[in-house]
Amino acid sequence: MLDLEAIELIKQLKARYFRFLDTGDYAGLETVFSADATAHFKGGDYDFDMAGWPRLERFYKRAFTEQTFGMHNGHHPEISVDGDTATGIWYLQDIFVNLVENVTVMGSALYRDRYIKVDGEWKIAHTGYERLWEEIHPRGEGIRLTVKPIAPATE
Repeated sequence: MLDLEAIELIKQLKARYFRFLDTGDYAGLETVFSADATAHFKGGDYDFDMAGWPRLERFYKRAFTEQTFGMHNGHHPEISVDGDTATGIWYLQDIFVNLVENVTVMGSALYRDRYIKVDGEWKIAHTGYERLWEEIHPRGEGIRLTVKPIAPATE
């Protein structure tokens, strides 16, 4: 029997992950992870692992800034629940703007997540993706950004 309530709660958890990621809401991002969460991201020219919220927080704060930000959409979730644990596969479509290097990265990937229930609430215990494809485009002279999703850091 499918645990439809757990599946829906996990979908909402991943939706918050993407929203917090794209808006630079690091405090919110912390709420979606278990304290000992891990991550693995593999792309065209990177492949790295992280463990624990402090390491994940450092990564996200460096990767998502007022000069480097993006849009991440998770589609077609395949979620399997087994009691207080679950797994999920998500199809990622993303656009990442890097004003430092003056490029835009577009691509897709498959996220493979593990979830656990902590004090009655679903958390991400592991997240990560492997790119299916990735394109890097130089940003042209006529491209204007009229709004940025992440405010300047106050720390």
